[in-house]
Amino acid sequence: MTQQKLQEFLEQGEGFTIEFKECINGLNDSVFETVCSFSNRYGG
Repeated sequence: MTQQKLQEFLEQGEGFTIEFKECINGLNDSVFETVCSFSNRYGG
């Protein structure tokens, strides 16, 4: 991913396919729940 593409995602903000998470010392449990939710969004 290019820095420009990342900047576009940040400017677009959260939505049906993007959610921002803060993970300082590793992945939080909520990250895995979100990935599962997005994976099942359109039928899995």
